[in-house]
Amino acid sequence: MNTLKDRHPGDLWARMHISSLEYAAGDITRKGRKKDKARVSELLQGLAFSGDSDVEEENKPEAHPAPKRLKISNVPEKNWTKRDLKPNFPSWSALDSGLLNLKSEKLNPVELFELFFDDETFSLIVNETNNYASQKNVNLEVTVQEIRCLFGILLLSGFVRRPRRGMYWEISDTDQNLVKDAIRRDRFELIFSYLHFADNNHLDQKDKFTKLRPLIKQMNRNFLLYAPLEEHYYFDKTMCECFDSDQFLNGKPIRIGYKIWCGTTTQGYLVWFEPHQEESSVMVDKDLNLGLGGNLVMHFADVLLERGQYPYHLCFDSFFTSVKLVSALKKKGVRATGTIRENRTEKCPLMNVEHMKKMKKGYFDFQVEENEEIILCRWHGDGIISLCSNAVGIEPASELSCADDEEIHQIAQPSIVKLYDECKEGVAKMDEIISKYRVRIRSKKWYSILVSYIIDVAMNNAWQLHRACNPDTSLDLLDFRRYVAHFYLENNANLSD
Repeated sequence: MNTLKDRHPGDLWARMHISSLEYAAGDITRKGRKKDKARVSELLQGLAFSGDSDVEEENKPEAHPAPKRLKISNVPEKNWTKRDLKPNFPSWSALDSGLLNLKSEKLNPVELFELFFDDETFSLIVNETNNYASQKNVNLEVTVQEIRCLFGILLLSGFVRRPRRGMYWEISDTDQNLVKDAIRRDRFELIFSYLHFADNNHLDQKDKFTKLRPLIKQMNRNFLLYAPLEEHYYFDKTMCECFDSDQFLNGKPIRIGYKIWCGTTTQGYLVWFEPHQEESSVMVDKDLNLGLGGNLVMHFADVLLERGQYPYHLCFDSFFTSVKLVSALKKKGVRATGTIRENRTEKCPLMNVEHMKKMKKGYFDFQVEENEEIILCRWHGDGIISLCSNAVGIEPASELSCADDEEIHQIAQPSIVKLYDECKEGVAKMDEIISKYRVRIRSKKWYSILVSYIIDVAMNNAWQLHRACNPDTSLDLLDFRRYVAHFYLENNANLSD
């Protein structure tokens, strides 16, 4: 070893490992075992170094092993401490002036729905539909009024269901008379077959949803413009039902269809959405290396910050959450809380899951990262749940009723768990509302199901604004949807007369 030290100055000699093939199967670096010490002693006695001999071989250059470069990580090591979080975000004090203006205007259901499907959106649909028909040598000449009438029939199909589309013109009752008087069946079928939203001559081949991209951008812009200005938002994935799709999502009411990333308020108002595709069109800072889920959350945070630099609080599940993501959101001034997977805890010394299962319900363990002020908490409730946050910690802990062995008793619930439970139902509430009265009429085009989904989402958002503006005299969802459908059909019938 002294020979190696002289030949390799510095500390390189201390990292050299020398052994013979006879001992290659063993581990001579472990300490505390007598057999290893014996093998090391025997090995060192039999070693001979070329530097110990006075005879040097001529014409042979000395062979030095190439020094190995040690990998140096640029990421500072995490410093975890057992204490509560001390967030330094400003308190929420924003006033929703947009909602106050809507209340003062006293808009009816049709006017609320047309906040999203406005004149610009209807003009887009009319222009692209006529353009597509002309490319097929068809003189369609559809008007905005006819598109509104078509939307009325689609909305009507959500609460008046018929096994065949043509039966809306055959059966005689109040709703069917509206359809018959508003538009002829052949005219509806012709317009519906050529319904289009983008110019086929200017499609982005890398974008799977390029034929819907102008409509998606327009709707996202309008959804954000009139979204309630709230403190808490939830980001998650949902499904648009389609049995021809190969996408599957377990744990959702709809498991087969198109996966959609979406951010909602806690009451279910959709603020932003993006259909899932392998090569996502969402672009963020690649240097952050946050993965697909982290990039989507960062993009949604940027969307919210377009309305103003407020201290929004985003919640999301374990698919998205990482310590790196929560830290990146903190640098943007955005608060974040989410469940986190075991392999993303950055070696945080929390109590082992198996060990915590043996503890009583209500037990929790937590650690705070000193450098970035981020807390990780593991709590034993109905199951074991791990959460990460940059804005909310343990205190004030609340009491939660829990049934165990036919007895009801109180258990402790940290503040971080309570906040996440209150926010996580946003997307589920939206899905519940949409599922009640879905558009039932479909065309042969593959994206027809997504168009129907967008119409249902716009109806959900309009109804959310209606309830917020009229808390005491609001219509239920069925009456609200029926009002819009009947208005479009009756208005077109009057024009036809």
